[in-house]
Amino acid sequence: MPRPRRPETWLDTERATRRDDLLAPRTQVVADPEAYLGQAGHGVGRRITDDEVELFVAGDVAQGLQDEFTLHGAEFIALHDVGTSATLRLLASLAGAAGARVQRLSIRRQGHGVALAALQFIEVPLADGTPVRVYSTDLNADATLRAQLARVLLAHSRLGVLMVGALPPHALSAQLAPLHEALQRGPWPNRDLLLLPLGSSTALAAQAAQLAADSPVSVHVTPQAAKPRQAWAFIGGAWNRLRSQPGGQHALPTELARAVRKPRQPASEAATEPMPLRPLADLMRELPSLHAPLAPMPMPGQTRWQDYVDRCLAIKGALSGCVFDLHSMLPLAQAGRAPAADRLAQQGTALLSTMADATRALGLGSARPEATVSTPTHHLVLRPVPGHPGVAVHLVLSAAEANLTLARRQLERIEPPR
Repeated sequence: MPRPRRPETWLDTERATRRDDLLAPRTQVVADPEAYLGQAGHGVGRRITDDEVELFVAGDVAQGLQDEFTLHGAEFIALHDVGTSATLRLLASLAGAAGARVQRLSIRRQGHGVALAALQFIEVPLADGTPVRVYSTDLNADATLRAQLARVLLAHSRLGVLMVGALPPHALSAQLAPLHEALQRGPWPNRDLLLLPLGSSTALAAQAAQLAADSPVSVHVTPQAAKPRQAWAFIGGAWNRLRSQPGGQHALPTELARAVRKPRQPASEAATEPMPLRPLADLMRELPSLHAPLAPMPMPGQTRWQDYVDRCLAIKGALSGCVFDLHSMLPLAQAGRAPAADRLAQQGTALLSTMADATRALGLGSARPEATVSTPTHHLVLRPVPGHPGVAVHLVLSAAEANLTLARRQLERIEPPR
């Protein structure tokens, strides 16, 4: 499948100035196609940034992704929500524990820049250093393509994980019925599914037996997972039992805090040491002609987001505010009193994720929604920051002091950082 070349490969190309050169250009033969396609590894897609990968397809999107999995022989884990929206939160917990970001695979049509689908994933290294991707089927696409890609991910994964919410038996049967039909219809290369209950697991044993009936797939049920670290421990343990022996070269780390590697620090930053501070009196003696006080130097770690959230908190009735990353659920800046920044970021991500699921299910598109939640004492205002994809602001307002309509208009007029 043709892949776009990196722009850097054309920087050293000489411009042909003579007609003979244009008719008979000199060609450099490269033995390894990966050297000029920019795909040195065996993962699906072409890496364009530290946390973004893109894949170009010419025909059917789901078939194109399936062909890539087959071509690369990719082994990965697929997480699928059943009556819940926990898979993206698990990815965020894994990435957040290492201070990393959840990565994104954008699937685009050749010759077009708009992404047809965006899949989120993380990479977890095995004991031998080989990265294994963990995809969420909670992806951005239209409803039909979303279902097709979810089926491709589950069918071609090495381990498919169904994270099951607290559903009554009849509702759970209805949710699993399409999956059961897909297993029977085939083809379904995956041979192992894991049911991971987030609520009561009393009815899952019977559902697992029904799901595995008349199919070559083995379905296993884990104990209830109340926290992300428990869920990952069950997933990692299942992988290690299926793929290798615990402690072997192909074993996954089962501790959530150690699953994802911490981002590498740039060499320039790692080698930088702070300069020793000299007394201000010595500096003033060396600059006798300067009588005005020296301006304070900027403190390291301060960002433009702090100025933005400070302006947001100037809205009448605002008690607390936080700007946060939607992928990692990590706060970028915070101002005001309680609630704390991490709680505002986590709950804001959960609310926006739930509303995005609802809008997609209602066929209203996949654009990031805005939200206001009101209680007798407080208002919550959630809004994606314009011009900064993946970043949102969460404000807490006093219901007694704030005018919600006016506050929303003021928030829209606050210019985001550039």
